[in-house]
Amino acid sequence: MLRKKNKLPADVHSIDFELEYGKATIEVHKDSIEKDESVLIIDDLIATGGTAEAAAKLIELSGGKVSSFIFVINLFDLNGCNNLINKGYKVENLIEFPGH
Repeated sequence: MLRKKNKLPADVHSIDFELEYGKATIEVHKDSIEKDESVLIIDDLIATGGTAEAAAKLIELSGGKVSSFIFVINLFDLNGCNNLINKGYKVENLIEFPGH
């Protein structure tokens, strides 16, 4: 489970990242992902993709591999999914809406 900073009780890996409206940090327990474990990242919304990229970096820092991303809503004109696809990730969405 990936969470906002200071929400997890044990030793964590942390990643700081840019949001469209500021900065944030997400964390994962250091012992929650096995080496070479395949991880599916599921999130409710993708806009610019900053949180998704940070999540992928945490998975990879922990020794895992991102199998793909699934988002409920893609704000397609903010290009987050395209940015992930251009970095070699597989991405699926359930619904698409404009973000502006």
